[in-house]
Amino acid sequence: MDTFEAELHAIALRCSPEFRVLRKLVRRTYCERPLGPRTKIGLIVDVETTGLDTGSDGDEIIELGMIKFAYTPGGVILGVVSQYEGFHQPNRPIPALVRRLTGITNDMVRGKRLDIAAIAAFVEDVDIVIAHNADFDRRFMERACPVFATLPWTCSQTQVKWFEEGLEGTKLFYLAYHFRFYFNGHRSIDDCYALLEILEQSLPESGQTPLAHLLAAVRQPSLRVYALGLPYDLKDRVRAHGYRWSNGEDGRPRAWHRDVTAEEVERELRFLDDLDRGDVLEPLVMELDAYVRFSDRQA
Repeated sequence: MDTFEAELHAIALRCSPEFRVLRKLVRRTYCERPLGPRTKIGLIVDVETTGLDTGSDGDEIIELGMIKFAYTPGGVILGVVSQYEGFHQPNRPIPALVRRLTGITNDMVRGKRLDIAAIAAFVEDVDIVIAHNADFDRRFMERACPVFATLPWTCSQTQVKWFEEGLEGTKLFYLAYHFRFYFNGHRSIDDCYALLEILEQSLPESGQTPLAHLLAAVRQPSLRVYALGLPYDLKDRVRAHGYRWSNGEDGRPRAWHRDVTAEEVERELRFLDDLDRGDVLEPLVMELDAYVRFSDRQA
């Protein structure tokens, strides 16, 4: 079937409420226009790793993908500026589950090392770093290349109000499906291009783009509310309210916590107070900005 015939079929299917047509993602072209003095540079980062342990003695990066893109201060994406991708051989073999999930084999990474000097030079002009799970990617990147500890980060998974916009999930594959495209996932550079496509889409309720949400989020500090001393029998209740567990291994308090805005903090403290466990529960509020948010240094 040639492209013209395929397009006719796609048009016919889109006209029927019984079908949903997904297009394969075509990578954005490089920005050819001259960049003005007010143009900003964004960086999308994605890592594939041997596992989920972000501790200093935990899992390791096996693949890194980065895309630099130009955008206006108002949040309009102008195009891709450059990209970086590379493999890294870990100190132990890649687990079978990771090999199945990513398609990255031990042969592919053998003898490969990330070029830390090249990475540092690559991000010199970056204004903002975006990852779809910054709580995960930032920790790996800070240990691989310390310059990432000096950059402002934002998270497209947690700092866009997807649920308020009517979307029921935050996984990259789900968001791509909502915006009617598909891509080869679990490879770093492919995930970066997929996220770049999502950042410019109009959200259903507000009409804003996800990038606009992130630019607003990176400019404002957030508050982290820790529920210190929370009894075990209340964990499911706070988890359903949006709390996440910190095991304390990275220097943060060992407690359930949730990030909120300044306007939301009083409501959050009332929620904890309504749990009626003031005998053991001690709320702690800490301020975070984009330079420490999602970092081990945020404690």
